[in-house]
Amino acid sequence: MTKKDEKLYFSKIGQTGVDFTLNKPFSDPENLGSLLSDMAAIFSLMPKTPVEVADLGCGSGWTSNFYALAGHKVTGIDISKPAIDAANGFFKRENLTFVCSDFDKMKFRDKFDVAIFSDSLHHTDDESETLKSVYSILKPGGMIIICEPGTGHSKSVSSIEAKKIYSVTERDMPPKLSKKALKNSGFKNIKSYAHPARLHRVNYKQFSNNKKILNHTVPRTALSLAFSSFMKNNHGIVTASK
Repeated sequence: MTKKDEKLYFSKIGQTGVDFTLNKPFSDPENLGSLLSDMAAIFSLMPKTPVEVADLGCGSGWTSNFYALAGHKVTGIDISKPAIDAANGFFKRENLTFVCSDFDKMKFRDKFDVAIFSDSLHHTDDESETLKSVYSILKPGGMIIICEPGTGHSKSVSSIEAKKIYSVTERDMPPKLSKKALKNSGFKNIKSYAHPARLHRVNYKQFSNNKKILNHTVPRTALSLAFSSFMKNNHGIVTASK
């Protein structure tokens, strides 16, 4: 996989695909609840007063817009110029800007209070190199939040299709991997939390066919406890500080 393919992704998906990303999470009703649960968890971990935020691998910017709506000063950063052009044309807020940059080679230094990866770090070829770059853009004491698909993501139907059609990088990025890279990059106070989207699906999604049994209270409770307590190394959110 190459960064060239990541840069071209938004050119390849066409205007319909770009419009879909601009209107997320509401353009994706199947995953709307899960996406909002991820965002709710990220907001719960962020400072409650307005701070300066780097939204890394922001795509066309819907997550950046959410952070800006909460009053934060947000810079959305993505390697794809078509994605950044779409974001600049669609989202207009005084506290929201977009920059086209490889998040391995950002030119900012000691600028941001918070850096966030939301379903984007798994597109890197080398998480250690990426996180060293992120370390340099954070202010002393600044925090990083990583909310990524965990173990098994690379083998999902959608990931296999994306790799085949668009040649983009789709890796597993479980907490145990990002935590190791964070430590090697100089971060401290590393913590992991249960993956909100998975907890949301376990607790609220209505299953059918041979999975109907999961709709009952006992299996839901068991799965919820498993994801909360025992599976955080494979699926979860990770935070750390500089």
